Amino acid sequence: MKISNWQLFWLMATVEISMTIWLTISSTIHIASQDAWISLIMAGIVGMAITYSVTKLSSLFPSLTIVQFSQRILGKWVGRTVCLLYLAGWYTVAAVILRVMSEFLQQMLFHNTPSWVISIIMITAMIYINYKGGIEGIARFSEIAGPLFILGIVLTLLLNITNLKLKLLLPVYADTGLLPILKGSLRNASFLGESIIIMMITPFLLKPERSLKPALVAILFPSLLVTVSTIMVITTFGTKMGGQLFYPYFTMVRFISFLDFVQNMDVWIIFIWIFSVFVKLSLYLFINSYGTAQLLNVKNSKSLVLFVAAFLFIISLIPSNAVSVMEYADRVWIKYVFPINIIALPIIMLIVGHFRRVQTRCE
Repeated sequence: MKISNWQLFWLMATVEISMTIWLTISSTIHIASQDAWISLIMAGIVGMAITYSVTKLSSLFPSLTIVQFSQRILGKWVGRTVCLLYLAGWYTVAAVILRVMSEFLQQMLFHNTPSWVISIIMITAMIYINYKGGIEGIARFSEIAGPLFILGIVLTLLLNITNLKLKLLLPVYADTGLLPILKGSLRNASFLGESIIIMMITPFLLKPERSLKPALVAILFPSLLVTVSTIMVITTFGTKMGGQLFYPYFTMVRFISFLDFVQNMDVWIIFIWIFSVFVKLSLYLFINSYGTAQLLNVKNSKSLVLFVAAFLFIISLIPSNAVSVMEYADRVWIKYVFPINIIALPIIMLIVGHFRRVQTRCE
């Protein structure tokens, strides 16, 4: 199973845009008000810096996943502990996304359908693509889902131009200040930090030595789209309503009416959004299955797909409601996973790994 760098771009871009545009706009506006777009620019810079460091780390050991090279860099037991931290993060975030997706679809489209039924349908599709196509199948599907979703976003942004009131962006910086702007960037930056998945994907690339450029562009492009979307939300609803809406971009799409002909675009956006979330969840199922198999020395990772999928489903049922699931981002992901798994550990492994490679060459 090998994927091209073009497929890597669409895989990462689809993974990043699918949730950032849904779950980060409202919280950023709530904290940074009309300067939320500045927060998102800062978050994009942080996301690209993280992507640069993890891509450079993976390039030191292009044929190994983090499960393997972490043990080579840090030693067997420390390395395995690090692997457990990453797998714990990937397992929990996959379950959270599954729950958020099912709750959202139940709320918007399937009012009388239990959310767990929606989750089972999604998991069945995830299991199928992992068994039949693996990482290659997921990457190929992202080449369809990614462009469709991004095209839908761009189209809705263009159609919403007539609803904008640019004066709602003023004043710039004066009413907010640096601290709220920095604080507002945390959630989006942490979501963009999901680019650490490249540490599991690099061994499956046809040309891993050329992965840096597509990886960086895959973060830059979604960052720009989310920034523009946030500006659109602010200039459509204002900061007070924009910061209170649970899904502000989706609400904005509902307001679109062009010549009384183009309406109800929310249904189409949800439809193609499901495809992008499917890519994200399928990729996490692959990463968790493959990483767990390597950690347990199981030769055939596909033999664990069914068990991992069942475990994700069970975890997704634990929270009592969607609000408690959303709190995961603030209480766990941003507070622990972001500073430890996404920032600190990759930097430490990059420094130690580079030092050990230089030392090995000298010997």
